Amino acid sequence: MVSFFALKRVRVTCESGIAYDEPFHRGVNIIRGENSSGKSTISDFIFYGLGGEFDRWKDAAAQCNAVRLEIETSQSLITVHRSVGSKQEPIFVFYGALEESLTKGIDAWQRLPIRRPPSGKDLSFTQVLFRGAGIPEAPNVENSNITMHQIMRLLYSDQQTPAGKLFRFESFDTRDIREAVGQLVIGVNGYELYEGQIKLRELKSDYAEKDRLYKAALLTLPRSEGLASIAALDLRIAGIASQKEEALLEIANVDSHVATEQSQQFVAGRRGMQEKLRRLASDLQGLEQRINDLTDENLEIHQFIEHLRNQLASLNVDEILSQKLGTIEFQYCPACLKPLDAIESKYCIVCHEVIDEDKAKSKYFEIKLDNELQIRESQQLLASKAAEIETLANELRALRREYSTAVTEFSGRYDVTNSPRESFLAERNKLVGRLEQELSYLEELRAAIEKVDQLSKERANLNDEIDRLEARLRALQAKSTARTRKAMGSVDTIGRRLLTKDLPREDSFESPKSFSVNFGDDAMLVDGKMNFAESSNVVLKNTAILSLFLAACYDPEFWHPKFLLMDNIEDKGMEQERSHNYQRLIVEESRKAKFPHQIIFTTSMMDPQLELSGLTVGPKYTRQNKTLNLG
Repeated sequence: MVSFFALKRVRVTCESGIAYDEPFHRGVNIIRGENSSGKSTISDFIFYGLGGEFDRWKDAAAQCNAVRLEIETSQSLITVHRSVGSKQEPIFVFYGALEESLTKGIDAWQRLPIRRPPSGKDLSFTQVLFRGAGIPEAPNVENSNITMHQIMRLLYSDQQTPAGKLFRFESFDTRDIREAVGQLVIGVNGYELYEGQIKLRELKSDYAEKDRLYKAALLTLPRSEGLASIAALDLRIAGIASQKEEALLEIANVDSHVATEQSQQFVAGRRGMQEKLRRLASDLQGLEQRINDLTDENLEIHQFIEHLRNQLASLNVDEILSQKLGTIEFQYCPACLKPLDAIESKYCIVCHEVIDEDKAKSKYFEIKLDNELQIRESQQLLASKAAEIETLANELRALRREYSTAVTEFSGRYDVTNSPRESFLAERNKLVGRLEQELSYLEELRAAIEKVDQLSKERANLNDEIDRLEARLRALQAKSTARTRKAMGSVDTIGRRLLTKDLPREDSFESPKSFSVNFGDDAMLVDGKMNFAESSNVVLKNTAILSLFLAACYDPEFWHPKFLLMDNIEDKGMEQERSHNYQRLIVEESRKAKFPHQIIFTTSMMDPQLELSGLTVGPKYTRQNKTLNLG
């Protein structure tokens, strides 16, 4: 099915009645009239009635209350009614002809919002018209569906938008939206590709979560081999259950298992256990005393080392002080204060002994060496005793564990029970409790392993699904690339052909090597250039949207609705002869088009050759006879 919609009738009402009511037809529709006669107002009403988000009403249009359009689509005939109001004013849809809708009450109409509601449950006007016209619903990258307003921005060439822009101007516009609209119009299956990309992100997110849970579950499993499979666990559980049954049977037949010989063994065992406890207690006490003694010795050694270090520091200070001060000369006796006779400097003035400075230095050196040697030996002794303390501490910990185990064993076997029978029962009941605890643990472990196996399967399934989807997306991407290349190749061929049929006013248009449109950049380029004289920019803009339109009229894979509304055909100082030429070009291309289509353009420079062509809509409007009859 070829995507298509066209207007069959446009009706605008005001307080006094009908302000405008004209039929339209397939092919070219020309609304002609003087400047300021209201042609652009009719274009705005068409844009608004088709879902355009518009509220910049001219004075005359603001006096109207509603616009009603009869729309022919690929699959049906519908009539839409929209009150003049805000950008988000809802649309009422009647499934039938406009003439029939005039006699129907409100219950025959369906009220639809312009945009799809957040809930996604109710239809929007865009969805209804897209389905009727054979256009798939396509989301943009912001995860919201493309609306008729966004499509019309590429189908409606108005006078307010700069001629150098491909899309109708909008304050809040993004490259992503333009790319999505362009991809949809040229027939790129972006919807499946986009849905696949969303699905892939969801699958990878699910896989990451399953992988996290799987690895976390693995950490809860024992590291020992033999317990990492359900079969091994079932075998282990069966063995423990058998031991439990055997212990319960022994408890039930306790009297047949306990005899006199066992009583004797009980007494001997208790005596042996008591002796073992006394020995262990004695060993513990001896070890603790030895560790305490070594700790005290270490403290003393620490203090001795500190004393030696202080003494060594003092010796160093004394030696330095002696060297700086030198020999002290006394003029008076330090005892009786009598004057002393002069004596040679090599003798002591007090004891008259010979002063030997080298001997004094040697003595200092000897004392310091002795101190350093004692410090080193003390540190070695300290390290040896510290190592011994560490060894004894390890032995003490092991001995305490052994003692604690022996006390527990004695308490369980000999203190709690008073007879071999009770001891036997206590041991068997304790065994049963331990086995039940182990069985409970193994059942939990079994559930954990089942969970791990399940997560492993789910993770593998997700990985397989991701691989399949990635392969599908690669194929779709390749198909999208091929489709884009084909579509834009057609646009290039048609665009260059149209430009060469323009009057010789722009050198670049006479024999262009390339013509392209860039949706994301909102631009049209000829041989890589995008800036020309204003009137040539108008020709280029119209050629761009006309090339997309005509390419769709020959290629069924386009989702362009084959509808075009042009209100700027002679904008920006276009000369009359050039405008007439372009009007004839549009009519010529329309007559050659393969698929049903509709072009509506306005002009104040009507080509006389087209006046009687049957392509005009309404009379020739003037400032005295405007498009809107407000009565």
